[in-house]
Amino acid sequence: MKLGAYVEILHYVADRAEAGDYYQRLGLLSLGDDVYTDGRYHLHLLAGEGPNPSLRYFGADIEALKAAGLAVNHNRLISPAGIHILLSSDPPPRQLPHDNVARAQDITRLGKFGELSAFIPDINVECAFWEAAGYETLGRYEQPSPWGIWLDNLMLIGLHQDDVDEPFALCHFSPDMKAVNGQLKAEGFDLQPFDTSSNPDDLTWQKLMTPYGLMFYLFTGDISEAQP
Repeated sequence: MKLGAYVEILHYVADRAEAGDYYQRLGLLSLGDDVYTDGRYHLHLLAGEGPNPSLRYFGADIEALKAAGLAVNHNRLISPAGIHILLSSDPPPRQLPHDNVARAQDITRLGKFGELSAFIPDINVECAFWEAAGYETLGRYEQPSPWGIWLDNLMLIGLHQDDVDEPFALCHFSPDMKAVNGQLKAEGFDLQPFDTSSNPDDLTWQKLMTPYGLMFYLFTGDISEAQP
């Protein structure tokens, strides 16, 4: 059973206008009401503190989700890894710009959104949660460590079994990401090597640390055919 008819990524910030300006500099487009899009997801800025990032589904049949065995508590689900999912029975406030996130066009300088990424201790435990929530396996792999991508057409979740202390991150892919990362760095964005073993001067893969508690992984690669 699907969680709902519309999903947005919630991002809690102290100053929504300042954060909105920042994300527009990254190429996300303003839709009004503190919502920004890259063409695949909607990022909704909320004032205050909360788990960053979270998901919020609208059009949810909450009683049916409970009856299906999901542990909905105060209209909220929490995955074993700690991803918060808010559920609202209200109709969607807007539409996503696509029918299938894995096939949608990108409209931002960051290339295509590939997944909301989470490092987890046990991929089987975590994937069982997302599959119970209506997600299907887009791809599952064993190298370099167990990982996979799950899809409900509205959102992509990437699960990576590894002992890495990283926040949840938004992953973007572009064949030209090395050049994009170079330009972002020249503009003063806080880019860092993907891990301590990486060459700090190699811009093929970088982490973008925002001032607002949100992380982006920026990878060189082509996922135009929905291949991770």
